[in-house]
Amino acid sequence: MDLSINVGPPIIEKIRVAIRPIKSGKAAGPDNIPAEALEVVLSVTAKIIHILLSKIWDEEQVSRDWKERHLINIQKKGDLSKRENHKCISLLSILGKVYNRALLNRIEDCVDAKLRHQQAGFCKDRSCTDQIATLWIIVERSIGWTLPLYINFADYEKAFESVDRTTLWRLLRHYGAPEKIVNIIRNSYDGINCTMMHGGRLPDSSEIKTGVRQGWLT
Repeated sequence: MDLSINVGPPIIEKIRVAIRPIKSGKAAGPDNIPAEALEVVLSVTAKIIHILLSKIWDEEQVSRDWKERHLINIQKKGDLSKRENHKCISLLSILGKVYNRALLNRIEDCVDAKLRHQQAGFCKDRSCTDQIATLWIIVERSIGWTLPLYINFADYEKAFESVDRTTLWRLLRHYGAPEKIVNIIRNSYDGINCTMMHGGRLPDSSEIKTGVRQGWLT
């Protein structure tokens, strides 16, 4: 099974499409570039970013600055000595977001077409309504026929944070992702650093070696 993903560099129009969904009014990331700066003259911005992304695409080397993440701790209610009562928001490079969005748009449709129709979780424009209805019918039949029924629900805690990346690259190849795409995605994860901001200062950063990104697109 091969995924027919275009391996050529993104064109200017696709970069415009990648810029539009990025939300304005958010704090700037490590590069200190706000989202509004990209939207002032979109056509000019897209051309400039196109030159940069084409170079990265050809060399398969993502800028180290785009792999930096500044974390700000937000306290929730309750016992603050417990980890679950804290929430972190990430400040990310705005250009890195454009790059990741352009890459996602490139592969999303091809990957979705290969997913089973029964899969609804983490799938664009799919809900779990049919699965819930099917399960409800099975439960009703089980009760009506007085048959034992065993249902297993698996909910992985911190599922995104615990993904093994080596396995992820292997699965991408298994599903037929072009080696170029695998290399580009893998390089964007190699050397990701995280710094917790405290008192307006940035202490030493630490490398994140497991898990996949969340919220890196908007």
